[in-house]
Amino acid sequence: MSELLAIGVSHKTAPVEVRERLALPEPRAAEFLRDLRGATEVHEAVAISTCNRTELYLVVGDPVEGESTVLAMLSSLAGIRPTALTSAIYSHRNCDAARHLFRVTAGLEAMVVGEAEIQGQVKRAYDAALAKETVGPLTNHLFKAALATGKRVRSETAIGERQLSLPAVAVALAREELGALDGREVVIVGTGETSELTARALADSGGRTVFVASRRRDRAIGLARRYGGSSVSFDELPQALARADMVVAATASPHLLLESRELAEVMEARAGRPLLLIDLAVPRDIDSSCGELAGVSLYDIDDLQEVIARNK
Repeated sequence: MSELLAIGVSHKTAPVEVRERLALPEPRAAEFLRDLRGATEVHEAVAISTCNRTELYLVVGDPVEGESTVLAMLSSLAGIRPTALTSAIYSHRNCDAARHLFRVTAGLEAMVVGEAEIQGQVKRAYDAALAKETVGPLTNHLFKAALATGKRVRSETAIGERQLSLPAVAVALAREELGALDGREVVIVGTGETSELTARALADSGGRTVFVASRRRDRAIGLARRYGGSSVSFDELPQALARADMVVAATASPHLLLESRELAEVMEARAGRPLLLIDLAVPRDIDSSCGELAGVSLYDIDDLQEVIARNK
């Protein structure tokens, strides 16, 4: 008899230093699920990977064996001993696993309770599993029901009334740090959904927004036109940093995009003018040691929890 198994980590159980090592963006997720299905009796599988969580929803023949295998594979992925990773991992079975997915999709498990982005992220994870043919009767039913429930929660309750999101919280933090943003130059590194939400949150601030694209320059140009900003190539990032008051990094890059040595050169050219960095990416885009440079204030996604608690 098959059972439903949900295994994962989230911002509630693991810091960003651990979550970024367990992130499963495409095509890494597809490769991981393929290896998992080859290693144990996994009949169906869907992987959800966001800035705040990595979760696997599996239909298995033996949940004990499945949980043990997943833990070993996640440990290998992260380069962390299984015993050290155990405290960060949570596991749910059957109805508890389904209930957890419903809560995730409804925004109840989000860092910003009620944020709408998770609904789209769950749908994309399900669509990716459909494309890779790793879903089956149980996960098909489960994810369709979870997505329908997420829509009902947002339409029939007030959970999404304030339209909060992590980018909106990042902008609130910027106002705490910098005061009014009118006339400030804000550099947004990345052109994905988080970057657009950041631009939307900044739209009425009076700041000047500069989009930096590492690959999708056409997308950066489109966002700049939509939100009244400008765009530059990734090669022009140092010049953009020299002018910026604030930087929001939100790419899907598996590698650091801004390292301490490079930023040190920029800060020297700024002649002591302070710079606020907010890293919304997991894995992180900005080297944590950048925060040790004089004049630099660096916040990662976990630091935003304090702002959320103050505004809750």
